[in-house]
Amino acid sequence: MTHSHTQESDTYFRAFRKKATGQSVYTFDVVLPFMLHGKLLRSPHAHARIKSIDASKALAMDGVSCVVTGADLAELADPYYGVGLRDQPVIAIDRVRYVGDVVAAVCAVDENTAYRALQQIVVDYEPLLSVMTPSAALMDDAPVLFDTPTRGVSPVIGAGSAYKIDPAPNVLYEYTFGYGDVDRALDSAHALFTDTFEIGRINHFHLEPYVNVARWTGSQVEFWSCNQDPFVLRADVARIFGLPVTDVRIRTPLIGGGFGGKSYCKMEPLVALMSRKAGAPVRLALSMDESMLTLVKHPASLTLTTGVDKQGLLLGRRADITLDGGAYSDASTLVAIKTGFRIGGPYRWQAIDSRARIVRTNTIPSGSFRGFGGTQASWASERQIDMIARRLGHDPVAFRKRNLLKAGEPFAPNDRGIDLDLAAGFDRLIASMPARTKGRGQGVAIGIKDAGGTGNHGQALVRVNQSGQVCVSTATVDIGQGAPSAMCRIATEVLGLPRNTAVYASVDTEHNPPDNGTHVSCATMITGLAVEAAARDALQQVLAFAASQLGCTADDITLEGWLVRHGGALHPLEPMIRKYFGGIGWEFIGRGAFKEPYAPATPMGAENVSWMPCWSGAEVEVDEETGQVRVLSLVVGSDAGRALDMGTCIGQVEGAAAQAFAQAMFEEMRYRGDQPDNATPLAYRVPRVADMPQDFRAFVMESRLGVGPGGLKGIGEAGMLGIAAAIANAIEDATGASLTKTPFTPERVLAALDARQAPDIAASK
Repeated sequence: MTHSHTQESDTYFRAFRKKATGQSVYTFDVVLPFMLHGKLLRSPHAHARIKSIDASKALAMDGVSCVVTGADLAELADPYYGVGLRDQPVIAIDRVRYVGDVVAAVCAVDENTAYRALQQIVVDYEPLLSVMTPSAALMDDAPVLFDTPTRGVSPVIGAGSAYKIDPAPNVLYEYTFGYGDVDRALDSAHALFTDTFEIGRINHFHLEPYVNVARWTGSQVEFWSCNQDPFVLRADVARIFGLPVTDVRIRTPLIGGGFGGKSYCKMEPLVALMSRKAGAPVRLALSMDESMLTLVKHPASLTLTTGVDKQGLLLGRRADITLDGGAYSDASTLVAIKTGFRIGGPYRWQAIDSRARIVRTNTIPSGSFRGFGGTQASWASERQIDMIARRLGHDPVAFRKRNLLKAGEPFAPNDRGIDLDLAAGFDRLIASMPARTKGRGQGVAIGIKDAGGTGNHGQALVRVNQSGQVCVSTATVDIGQGAPSAMCRIATEVLGLPRNTAVYASVDTEHNPPDNGTHVSCATMITGLAVEAAARDALQQVLAFAASQLGCTADDITLEGWLVRHGGALHPLEPMIRKYFGGIGWEFIGRGAFKEPYAPATPMGAENVSWMPCWSGAEVEVDEETGQVRVLSLVVGSDAGRALDMGTCIGQVEGAAAQAFAQAMFEEMRYRGDQPDNATPLAYRVPRVADMPQDFRAFVMESRLGVGPGGLKGIGEAGMLGIAAAIANAIEDATGASLTKTPFTPERVLAALDARQAPDIAASK
């Protein structure tokens, strides 16, 4: 699908040309004088005690500068990291908890020398019993993975939400959310349905691996990092090393894909420790295999009990959710909160009661992944909604429309109302579906998630020079979503200047104002509001200056391009500025900020900034002899509030939908015993062009009800939310086979075909 842009000289096309011609600079490209290269020794055991590490032979090699082990963490102020809850050591201290846990790090003159040195390090392990699944971890006789309380605090939540840290052995965190009287709602139901759904372990598979360069100058450390959250990272590094934040500098070039995998702290503290011990800059570039051992999306099991009345109205839902957190916390607390909160989907309920637990296992740590929590919740919720409709003999489309929230209705008590017309988008989806063909099945789904974060904030600077050239400065990182172009457009719209007059400043914590990071679809909306405010501030300064030179008030003049209209005359600004300020000219520096205030009466502790829908429709053909499923048509839509660039918005929806399609059909990281079975690009299955449906379409609605500039909202995660459920619903429509676990491999399809039975209402009262 191709999209047009009206101004080929804008920020978008400048960036596009650089990428296409290989001129773009990524962290991978950074080279510093006297830079050493780091490589990591990883545990071959899922669970073991480290008895000793002998690095003497490695240190004796020519070209090896140093070896870092857990013993070096004693010099750190706090050697653990994680989001809210901190349990992951910068490097393994006395125990390893998954295959791939980092045990030692070598710094050498080149990568080959570092690799050879790793082979000379001898580690004496005492293998321990491992737990590879949540069910095994929850058994009474299961080995306990952590025997000390978890450090840190839970993220902020509000009324109707509650949490427990370390509520049981091998349970990191438990989040509960609810409103209304669930027991009463379920007791009054005409029919009750209980179903369990599972979602597999997924790798982020960003083509740029994790890459960091660190350099110390005295007590100050600076990074070149592929991290999505430079100011969050700065705070983490400062805490770990006991430094003031002004002694930590993060530079973030372009990022070659992240999808949440590069959010929050990852390899950076270890690279800083390596650089400090080596006394030289150190570059650590993981291989793609190693990147796959760093973070995954949470596998999950979700059991839903849902009550419906005689008219087909949803009454209450109880959810019991188990998320496999892997070996360490990372962002698991956030994922638990969002999964438990979003489990009701886009529908009206009398009561909700959900519990989401993070269970520790000896597997790769789980963390944030595009749409985190929303994909797990939407899969289970939309799959069960369809199953209930079919069991009751209702049309799944009409059943959904009967229960959809309306614009302005709150998703949960005291929260911001839904900022779009869910039914209108659903109608457009239905109208976009292909005509029904015999032998094929069709399915639909409506995913939804809150977007923009809760309590998030952003700051911005907009600088306008004497020639009317604009520089926009924020901490929003370009991970391929077109943020620089969006920020420049917001600024130039306010200033009334052409888009090609604006550039976006590179992200550097020493120069840019801070924000919460580039995740949860908050950049264009939250930081965009800060940019809008900063541009207005700059505009007022320009008008005030011009008025002072023309002997009038700012209300008497208007800015038209880089000319000022006063009465019937136009006055060029540049000569006016140069005459007053002299040869070097002047800059009008506008400042802006936005902060969503905390609100304890809301479930998330602040109103959710916006709501992101995903209307999904699929048509499939199923070979009942082989279990092979062909997705012939896939239609997906979302609401951008206001599309700054329609082509870019559609591209974001398409990209997310392609990821979700792969995760529904074949993508999954597997274990064989306690060893990863396909944690390598050669074995891990990601989508090819030939895998995608021939009929693959996306649309974007513009409700203009968002809180962002001109009514815009975030859209980057939208396409992830409803795809799996829509495809499974289409498979059931075609064959009567009910799939409840992703991905939909031929083996699982055949098993579902064997288990199918005539629809009934066995749970009816």
